[in-house]
Amino acid sequence: MSVDPNAPVESPATTDPGGLGAPAAAEATATRRNWRNLNVGGLDLYSMWPILVMIIIIVITAVRTSNYLRVYNLENVISQIAPLGIVTMGQAILLISGGIDLSVGYNASLASIVTGLLLEHGHPLGIAIVAGIAAATAVGLINGILAAQNRAHPFIITLGVSIFLFGLDTQLTGGAPVNDMKGLYTLFGGTFWGGIPTVAIPLVVVVILTYIFLRWSRLGRQAYAIGGNEEATYLAGIRVKRTKIYLYTLMGLIVGVAGMVLAGQINEASFNLAQNYELESIACAVIGGTALFGGRGGALRSLQGVALYGVVENAISFAGLSSNYQQMALGVIIVIAVMVARVSR
Repeated sequence: MSVDPNAPVESPATTDPGGLGAPAAAEATATRRNWRNLNVGGLDLYSMWPILVMIIIIVITAVRTSNYLRVYNLENVISQIAPLGIVTMGQAILLISGGIDLSVGYNASLASIVTGLLLEHGHPLGIAIVAGIAAATAVGLINGILAAQNRAHPFIITLGVSIFLFGLDTQLTGGAPVNDMKGLYTLFGGTFWGGIPTVAIPLVVVVILTYIFLRWSRLGRQAYAIGGNEEATYLAGIRVKRTKIYLYTLMGLIVGVAGMVLAGQINEASFNLAQNYELESIACAVIGGTALFGGRGGALRSLQGVALYGVVENAISFAGLSSNYQQMALGVIIVIAVMVARVSR
């Protein structure tokens, strides 16, 4: 039997045990990547899954409950998510830069307590608000200075600061809340224009400013760079330590604003005012598509997560279930979000 030396020889690499040739496998892989990166008019549809889930929940709840699609219920959802949404914007900025802040809950409480105590002693509203926000900003500055040294992970640093703030907040209040926030309640405890909560104003303003900051500011672009590759960013000439200090200080400022909004909304300042906000803000940012370990995310993406969290919380409340189910649902959504983010990479 003669063999033609010029005849083409099929490479074993072109086939696989399942009978699917390499070109076909490559085509299938490309198809999967295409639907993962589906864009319409510049919108990444794959990353908008929280909106789809939110729509499904709204439809199901509206069918089961006649009072769900009411204006007052929309007002309730906005009121519930506004302070958390503000904190989430700051948390998203840190997550994008590869950082994290576990002190936001007790830091927001500190801001409200400082303001509440000053109001209680007869100081003007403006001075009390500035002092409260300044206290939270100072905590952010301390977090930034410590995190910038790279001696320990920001997770551990801000956890330690959180424990310290819990003791400080309790000491300042004696464990008892400041119940009358006076003019702060007038600012954020009411509604305007047909019942829209006043807390919606600071939320919208902070979201817009965060979007502008991340998209067009130099510091925002540096946050993405540091989160993507800190060493390469340093070698490119960017002052990484100084940038981290700025970002954590900005986080403190945003948390201070959230503390004012939350204290004014419920007309109270206490050490547990923003309890669990550290975990909830991280969860909302991650659910919306902000990467947990840096380099990817944004304001509008994180807002998706906040909105979904608010809708789930509200739907469970309408179903007559306890708050325990809200935490269970949030845990499931977080797992799904992480899996989706993993697949989409």
